[in-house]
Amino acid sequence: MDGQAELYLSLNELRALLRRTYEALYHHGYDFAVMARSCLWLEVHGFDGIGLILRSLDDLETPCREIKLSETSQNQFVLNGYGRCLIPFVNAAADLAIGSAEENGFGQIDIINVFGRLNILAALKKTARLNLYSTAIWYDAGEARTHILWLNSSKDLPDYYILDESKDGPWGQSGLRFVCSKTADIISENVNVVLPHDAVPYKTCEQLARAHDLVLENGIPISVEAYSKLNKIADRLLVPSTDASRRGAGE
Repeated sequence: MDGQAELYLSLNELRALLRRTYEALYHHGYDFAVMARSCLWLEVHGFDGIGLILRSLDDLETPCREIKLSETSQNQFVLNGYGRCLIPFVNAAADLAIGSAEENGFGQIDIINVFGRLNILAALKKTARLNLYSTAIWYDAGEARTHILWLNSSKDLPDYYILDESKDGPWGQSGLRFVCSKTADIISENVNVVLPHDAVPYKTCEQLARAHDLVLENGIPISVEAYSKLNKIADRLLVPSTDASRRGAGE
């Protein structure tokens, strides 16, 4: 995160702030709690979720959100984001694959032409709760790196690999492939296409868990500048959306 970290927020405080921020951006167009969760998971596991939001504001504040979903087979989907940030629709996209895996044993979605792909981390956490195996793979030709999140269903969090090379694949230069399954072999096959057998994780699941534990103990560091920017957006809401406020507004 840019700037010196001068404030520490609890997990609940940051969750509430992100929810208000997304509600101010989108009003009733999205599930604010779910959207907040994806960037919150990045932040509490040692990634720059808040920075991603701030860097993506030009896109997030664009009212037109054209995306296209295609079903290529019973268990496989393609979502074209047309160059948008993945934040607003990452959870709904991942749920298509997760639902297919729960019902049919396997599910896959290729999410192409998007940025902010690390937001898929929260979806892998969800598959762990459902005792599914999963992986998310993407590469970036610009940075010449391949990224792999690999979850074993016996774990709560994935191992995260970054390869200093660009591996070609069907998910495309600006997209990712998210796969989940009731069995480990399908996931291993997808991972082994790009991951050398002797690869060392950039961050292990244990390191991600320790980062989360430190946040619970010490709070989440956030710069005064970033905190001010988020609050400035959130303050567009005259009244936060609750059941009581919606009844008062005649909804």
